[in-house]
Amino acid sequence: MKKYLLTILTLIIGFSTQAQSNYDNTIYLGYSVYESSHYSGGDISAKGFDIGYSRYLKKRLYADISYGLYNFEGRNSIFYLEPEEMDHYNMKVFTLGLGYDIFQSKRFILSGELSYLRQSTHELISQLESGGITIRETGMIVDQTARVQLKARIFITKNLQLIPAAAHGFQLSRYKSNWLRIGLGYSF
Repeated sequence: MKKYLLTILTLIIGFSTQAQSNYDNTIYLGYSVYESSHYSGGDISAKGFDIGYSRYLKKRLYADISYGLYNFEGRNSIFYLEPEEMDHYNMKVFTLGLGYDIFQSKRFILSGELSYLRQSTHELISQLESGGITIRETGMIVDQTARVQLKARIFITKNLQLIPAAAHGFQLSRYKSNWLRIGLGYSF
């Protein structure tokens, strides 16, 4: 009985520590839903697409970079523009970070990431009213912060993965944010 339990335990441990493949590179496309709040009031809801690349540096440690275009709608602030005043993709997101595989198996990897997050949104910068004339200045407002993410890679085939993720952006300057993402990745 002890030999039987020891064999099962050895197989489970061996299965859970074996990485999916020897592929170091992954490129992925994702669709994200984003909710945030501004420190001085106002909320943002956004939906959009991102493309990213990750590369393993060590067996479980990897670097990740991504760029995304989103359509955002602002609420409860005079600084958010009306939809007809902005392009459809009016929010840009860039991330650069490091991730660590918490759990690796043949068909599933669970990772935690810490990244630099830079987002820019098209907003009202200033407005001057005098004698019935209104002068408005609009432009891109940039926010930079840190983001933590919990990401799963569920292998559909040897190279193709379904990648769900949940993330939280800290409020270091302007926005506190929450993210949900679903995507497809390809390892090579």
